[in-house]
Amino acid sequence: MMNIEVEQISNELIKPSYPTPKNLGRYKLSLLDQSSPKFYDPLLFYYKMKSTTTIIPAIILKRSLSTILTHYYPLAGRLEKHGQFINCNDEGVLFVEAQAKGQLSQVMSNPIAQELNMFCPLISRHDEGDNVHQILFGVQLNMFECGGIVVGISFSDKIADALSWMRFIKTWAMMARAGTTTMLPKSLRPEFVSAALFPPKPLSLKKRETDTMKKGIITKIFVFNGFSVEALRTMYWDKENNINIRPSRVETLSTFLISRFEAALSAAEAAKQKTERFYTILHTVNLHPRMNPPVAENSFGHFLVYTSTHVPASSINGEASITSGIVKKIREGVKRVNKEYIGKLQMGIDDESNMIKQNSKSVENRGGEVIEFQVTSLSRFHFYEIDFGWGKPDWSSTGAWSFDKIIAFFDTSDGNGIEAYVSLKEEDMAMFEADKQLCKFTTPNYYFPHVNSNL
Repeated sequence: MMNIEVEQISNELIKPSYPTPKNLGRYKLSLLDQSSPKFYDPLLFYYKMKSTTTIIPAIILKRSLSTILTHYYPLAGRLEKHGQFINCNDEGVLFVEAQAKGQLSQVMSNPIAQELNMFCPLISRHDEGDNVHQILFGVQLNMFECGGIVVGISFSDKIADALSWMRFIKTWAMMARAGTTTMLPKSLRPEFVSAALFPPKPLSLKKRETDTMKKGIITKIFVFNGFSVEALRTMYWDKENNINIRPSRVETLSTFLISRFEAALSAAEAAKQKTERFYTILHTVNLHPRMNPPVAENSFGHFLVYTSTHVPASSINGEASITSGIVKKIREGVKRVNKEYIGKLQMGIDDESNMIKQNSKSVENRGGEVIEFQVTSLSRFHFYEIDFGWGKPDWSSTGAWSFDKIIAFFDTSDGNGIEAYVSLKEEDMAMFEADKQLCKFTTPNYYFPHVNSNL
């Protein structure tokens, strides 16, 4: 336990500095928006005390947020309850000021994912009944007794993917740092083209089971330093099977983590009658460069899709000589997201989802079990460049997720390692984190080189 108490001092709604024109009053959700779960992603930025700082963070954040909402006007609106469009009524985004009773070092030296969410606004407290998930975005400014700051953000999956949200946050930080309320240059203004590229349907696509929030899920952080990452990449470099390029960090770590889950599961069920198991591994693919023509980087919306890899448990049992072939299958899955696939998706035909269903049905008809993992990489998102005016963050993180078998990758502060946020059922987590091979390659999450006792 971090033994930190957070007391809310105030909360208010920040509105755009200029009203949204009436002709922009209704924002249509795209097909990909519609098929996203109603969930708020937590994102946090941690800043040590700066002895020379004379600024008032709350004022800077509020003013710049009001300014940027003029450009990102749908964020200040409300999602209508059937999830078909956003009413751009300028009601505003939630801004909470909170006092944290404790030291920032208590958080950063021993981060516990389940407790980090206390530093993000709990938007559902402000939305009741049918209004739940109507607010799209919230900020919580946490001030520590030592002078440290945590900026916690909760953002809705219903309007945009993590890449779009990250571009918004980077632009917001730039405006806060500049201390200006001038208009954004054209290159940084968002383009809202997702509904035009992926026309919405009357009803949302059916959600996968992994999109269902569940109770009894625990998230833990597993840290791979740069040396461990490189050692694993070399282990999975399968030259004999014509993989001439070393596996990426995401390919390597997702394969390793899931193989350790299977190894732990096999060990736990050694005395039981074995059931045939297959794994479906989902990885995100960025559509921006794959569209024809490519989608502009400042486009805001959902432009990430999942591609699937299907492997039997016997091929993912933790042995490098076997699991190295999985990397090749992951790459083949990414290559399937081509112009033909995107064209069908724009017409509402999701070949990838159909393939997942067919594979699952085939395994279940044989009396087998399908285990699905969803992997999201937030690596290389440049979180450590987010400077609101008091310096770059000393750490950035996500929090706890309420979905089973989710893996999210973050960069470590030095840029060489990876922090893996793994969400599992409590009983599965106890089994997983005890795996000896996992412990061999990971650093305990209470060891963060950037933390010192002077925080």
